Amino acid sequence: MAATRLKRCRLKIIIILLIVVFLLYFYLQKEYGSELTSQSPSKHHLERISEQLLFQEQTEKFHFHNKSSATSPSGALEYCNFPNPNSLKEGNGHYHRELGTHGYKLQLVQMIIRHGDRTPLHTLADRPNPRISCKFSKKEKHVHWIVGKFISRMQSEDANENFEFLHPYPNQPYCRQSYLTPQGAVQTLLNGLKAKYKYIDQLDLFGQDFSERKIIVKSTVYPRTYQSANAFMFGFLSDFNARVKIQKARTDLCSEKDSGLRCYCSGLEKYAAPLKNMRKMSKSSILAIMNFKKKVASIFHMDVTEIKSLSHVFDTLMVRACHSLPFPCNKQRNSCVDKKMLDTLWSLLSTDMQHNYFYNENLLKTHHLRFHPLLVEMYLRMKNVTKRSSRTNFVLFSGHDITMTPFLMLLGIFDGKWTPYASSLALELYSKEEESKIHYYLKIIYNGADRTKDLKFCRGLEMCKFKYFEQFVNTHLKIMGLNDYISECFS
Repeated sequence: MAATRLKRCRLKIIIILLIVVFLLYFYLQKEYGSELTSQSPSKHHLERISEQLLFQEQTEKFHFHNKSSATSPSGALEYCNFPNPNSLKEGNGHYHRELGTHGYKLQLVQMIIRHGDRTPLHTLADRPNPRISCKFSKKEKHVHWIVGKFISRMQSEDANENFEFLHPYPNQPYCRQSYLTPQGAVQTLLNGLKAKYKYIDQLDLFGQDFSERKIIVKSTVYPRTYQSANAFMFGFLSDFNARVKIQKARTDLCSEKDSGLRCYCSGLEKYAAPLKNMRKMSKSSILAIMNFKKKVASIFHMDVTEIKSLSHVFDTLMVRACHSLPFPCNKQRNSCVDKKMLDTLWSLLSTDMQHNYFYNENLLKTHHLRFHPLLVEMYLRMKNVTKRSSRTNFVLFSGHDITMTPFLMLLGIFDGKWTPYASSLALELYSKEEESKIHYYLKIIYNGADRTKDLKFCRGLEMCKFKYFEQFVNTHLKIMGLNDYISECFS
């Protein structure tokens, strides 16, 4: 009898232990993801302890943005570019009037986008970054009805073998380094929907003859850009239930087939070295940067020489700002990262970018040469429209900040600020019949703002004559003191 009770007792204990082990395993899988199986539990435990010691986080969380607010985020939070479904209503039904395009017919849109919100590319002195879930939460699903429709569609899509078997949308327990987050997918999804409202619903881009052949989509071979292209196009073509094949692209978006030019420019090496006579940054700016680095070093308990780049610091901190996570503190020294410090960093980075933009002639020459093939490709596609020999109406290029910023510099409309997540630059080609002839005009839209008048080659016109753009394409290298592309790159 006693032996039977003992056996039952042992059986209960074993069952309880099995349940505890199962629950613990389920929790760890949810917390850390599938990569847990390839790493020892002790390493994860040490990582957790290390993060707690190095980042003694504040009990008060920083919620800098209010999504119900009508005002846009300021300072460094501009970079986050939080998903805003209310922006879809702005200008709805009034695009011709707002853009001054009454009487014009939209013929072609070529758009460059930067991918949406991602996890950091860098770590700061090997300190771990916060883990961000790569599963859509209720928060993302409730942003807009199209998000649920997008998730449902993407769940039935297979990984793309042409894109190294990348998944079409964020769907992992947590986002790996430099991966698109669900928030980033929502950003580009809403941008695609906004483009649909403008170009398809209001400006009748496709007319009554929609076809997938009228669309070209190109993306660099990274999860964050490929998934952003998927999200954007799902929003853009939501009424057509269409899927467009995405073509692979280089980081500089150069296509030998579409531009007729060779992509690898060996002549760029001539301009890689900084100019000896480049104007030095002001002493006050240099001092401000040094003081900021010292403050960061103090908070992170590291040597100031370990801080190689302010952009790396910004990259590691913005994941916290863009996801309302608490910032690092050093309680022993009574110092913390806060919004003021983040805005200071944003300002210092802008100062550095503007200094390079205005005074580093070699950098500008590099951008003009590297992105000349993309400029030519866009021009040739527009030229084919003017000759009525093109069926293409919409082109999407999904790239990076290092794609968009140089192209903005080339056009002469870079504002000196790090390109925010999910930014977009659109080159719109319009036609208008005047005196029995068809004339063509160009508009440049950056993040929803009309920048056409700011382009020097447009001569202050709100509707830029296509021939002025043609002249710019043919002369921008010479204006920069460069010879033609072939002789600069391959002679």
